Amino acid sequence: MTFAIQPRRGLYIYLKQMRHVSQLKKFGQIVYVSRKMGFAMIYVDDTAITQQIEKIKQYKFVKDVVSSPRPDIKPDLDDMHDDIFFENYDEESAR
Repeated sequence: MTFAIQPRRGLYIYLKQMRHVSQLKKFGQIVYVSRKMGFAMIYVDDTAITQQIEKIKQYKFVKDVVSSPRPDIKPDLDDMHDDIFFENYDEESAR
């Protein structure tokens, strides 16, 4: 038996009322809830992300749903040079 990692993606769900957070459990794992800023972060399976976002947006207590861009970001910075980071600093200090 082999273990396979299930690809997941984070969704930031902005809510009108925080008392409905428990209803989001059926879509995925609730990771973080900010009562002050009015959002919840959940992890959902990445296979059918667009359908899940559309289902979540249908609820009346949901203001907006934002998908995390992290899986789309390339983690390798091998082609980037240190010179690029210091060029902006040198230009600002020369002014």
